[in-house]
Amino acid sequence: MGDKIDRTLKNMERLSSSKSPFAKFLRIQRSVAALPLLVIYSIVGLYFTGFNFFHAQYLLGALALYLLSGAVNGYNNLFDVEEDKLAISSGILKANYLLKEFTWRQVKWNFVLTSIALICVVFLIGNLEFAIVYTFTFAIGILYTKPIRLKNRPLIGTLFNTYGFSLFPILSCFFLFNGPLRATIAFSVATFLPTFAGCLIAEIADREIDRKIGTRTTACWLGTRVKTVIKAVLIFSVAFYFVAIYIHWPVILVTPFLVVILYQTYMLYRDFTDKKADYTLLKIGANLSKVLLAYVIVVIILHLTTGTLLTNIFHV
Repeated sequence: MGDKIDRTLKNMERLSSSKSPFAKFLRIQRSVAALPLLVIYSIVGLYFTGFNFFHAQYLLGALALYLLSGAVNGYNNLFDVEEDKLAISSGILKANYLLKEFTWRQVKWNFVLTSIALICVVFLIGNLEFAIVYTFTFAIGILYTKPIRLKNRPLIGTLFNTYGFSLFPILSCFFLFNGPLRATIAFSVATFLPTFAGCLIAEIADREIDRKIGTRTTACWLGTRVKTVIKAVLIFSVAFYFVAIYIHWPVILVTPFLVVILYQTYMLYRDFTDKKADYTLLKIGANLSKVLLAYVIVVIILHLTTGTLLTNIFHV
C-alpha cells in the first residue's frame, strides 16, 4: 500500500513541477478538480447519446463542463490566497498555492478568459435549459467563495459542492440530450452519497488550515464525529446503489466511479487521520483519471465495432 501511495505522490509531484506550457496551463486551471465531473458526465452522456463519443453536442458539453470547473476554481484562486499560503507553510500536499508560480494578474485573467470561453461555448450549444443550469451552477460556485462564503456554512457548503460534482453533470446530460427522467433519477441516487464522501474527505484534508483561519466547514463542525458520518455514508451509498439499479439497471455503468471513491473512503475509515485524507484524495484523483481514460477508449472501440449491439443491450 505504501509503495502505491509513494508512486502516486511521485507522479503528482512530477506533474506539479513540470515547466512545460501545457502542465502550467493545467495547474492554473486546476484541471484535476474537473475529473469527477468529467467521469460522471462521460458515463451518463455517452449512455444518453447511444455511446457515441463523437456526438458534437456531447463534446461541446464536456468542454463547457471543463470550462465551468476552471472558471469557478479560478474565482476561488483569487480569494483563497491566505488559506493557500498557510497550507503550503504547513506542508499540506493538496495545497496548490498558484501565486508561487503565477502572478495575481495572470490568475485574474485566467478566470476572466475562461469565463468568456464558457459563455461562448454555452451560447454555441444553444440549449436554453442547459444554459439555465450552467448559469445557476456558476452563480453557486461564485457564492461558495464570496460574497456569501458558502464554504463557511457547515453542511450547506458540502451539499452544494456535492451538487456541483454529481447532480450538475447529470442534469447537464438530461437537458442537453433530452435524457429519460427515470435514468436521470437513478444516476443521481447512485452517485450523490459517494460524491458527498469525496467532498467531506477534501474538507478533512483541509481541516487543520480551516481551523487556523476560522473557516467552519462540515468537517470542522463534526469534529470527532466525522468518522461516524463516513461510516454511515459508506453503508447508505451501497444501499442507494442497489436502489438505483432497481430504478434503472443501466446505472451499473457508474460502478467503476463508485468503487474508486468508496474503496478509498473505506481505507481511510479503517486507518483514520486528517493527514491521510490528503493521500486518499490523491489516490481517488489518480484512479478516476484511469477510469475516465479506460471508459472513453472502450466506448470508442465498442461504438466502432458493435455500436448497434451496445445500443440494443442498454435500450438507448
